[in-house]
Amino acid sequence: MPRGKLSIEARLQIAATKWKKIAERLKEALMASKEKHREKDKIIAELRAKLADKEAQRKELLSYLYKPKRQSPDKKPLGKKPGAKAFHRPQPKEDEVTQTASFPLTHCPICKQKVGEPAETVVRYEEDIDIAPRKIVRKYVITRHWCANCETLVRSNHIPLISRIGLNTMGYILYARYRLRLPFNKIQESLMDLHSFHISEGEISAELQEAEKLFGKDHEAIMEVIKQAKVVYADETGWRMNGENWWLWVFKTPEGVRYVIEDSRGRGVAENALGEKSDRVIVSDGYAAYGKLPGDHQQCWVHLLRVAKEASFALYKNLVDIYMALGEELAKQVSERDPPWFEEQLKKIMTKKYDEPQAVKVQERVRRHLKELLTCLKYEDVLAENNTAERAIRPQVVMRKIFGGSRSLKGVQAHAVNNSVLDTMRQQNPNMNFFQALLPILEKRRDELHNEKSKKIRRSAL
Repeated sequence: MPRGKLSIEARLQIAATKWKKIAERLKEALMASKEKHREKDKIIAELRAKLADKEAQRKELLSYLYKPKRQSPDKKPLGKKPGAKAFHRPQPKEDEVTQTASFPLTHCPICKQKVGEPAETVVRYEEDIDIAPRKIVRKYVITRHWCANCETLVRSNHIPLISRIGLNTMGYILYARYRLRLPFNKIQESLMDLHSFHISEGEISAELQEAEKLFGKDHEAIMEVIKQAKVVYADETGWRMNGENWWLWVFKTPEGVRYVIEDSRGRGVAENALGEKSDRVIVSDGYAAYGKLPGDHQQCWVHLLRVAKEASFALYKNLVDIYMALGEELAKQVSERDPPWFEEQLKKIMTKKYDEPQAVKVQERVRRHLKELLTCLKYEDVLAENNTAERAIRPQVVMRKIFGGSRSLKGVQAHAVNNSVLDTMRQQNPNMNFFQALLPILEKRRDELHNEKSKKIRRSAL
């Protein structure tokens, strides 16, 4: 073979070697590309899981804030049910009648002739209110006299505690603020419209703080009631204080309710409010601040079901079945209940496979709090949900939306104390008129305060 010339076999061998190297490089590039795709698929899967988690959190938050509009085809019809008995306003009692008007007839209004004795008598009632009663202005004249024996000016010992604004007005301000949930300017308008009573916002604030002082003993009693209660339902929500984010806590028992407003959501707030009592049950939504407090703990099933519904409908349905059975079990005596059966059912749910990835988190929550979900079975009158505290805190949320919270530390303290006393008063006297229950308390506390001041003055004079 001449120099410089290659045979066909040699050329083919060189070409084959070249293509093999190209194939190897492409194979390496393909492997690297597959590795990158695997990494990207892994990242995408992680991002999708995070997105699903955030979406579940968003839906859970919306379920707290808004009630979805029901679109059920079996919508309840408006109005009374067919055949239901009509409602008639009951007739007033005879001792409630304040005015009486009679319309006797002696001559016929048509022919003007004299008529005989009444053939029948019809009695009708009209109930109304005094839309603009006059304000009460009391004038006190106090004389001072010179006592030659004591060589000092003296006055009567029977002078009552005189305040610039009376107790009835204070009672109305408490009613308007905490029952009608009116801001200060609306309280001003209502007092002017109803009673021609002019009052400034500063005076309204001062009256609320004065009520806080009068309620001091009652609030201390409520604090002790909460600490000694066998069952306490607890919850917390946000509160605005002078534009900053604070927290409003509620602790409710069958005997009373206490509100606490602090700049912290830490365990110390609940620890201080509940004390060191160990033979009790704390019912909560599962917030960690309550977890290490002394006593047994019951976690709210309604909160668990709400989370489960967003994560997996199949898991939610299984938990609902257990929750319904739990409600029937709580109707029995404690000795007749069967906690092991419920524990076994929850363990089955913990090991069951669900299609939705978010179900794992709910299963883990059930596993961590298995004991706390069934505490109610060991006690009488302990509910499996925290709706008691939720209902107690809801009016505070409404007030926060209306007038935005508090503007000072004094306002925060007055709001917490006054609400605690008024809600406890209402809870203990559910059928009593608000003012009939409140005004005697205010008058009694004011007299006690006046007597204490008088004793201090007499002691200092001696």
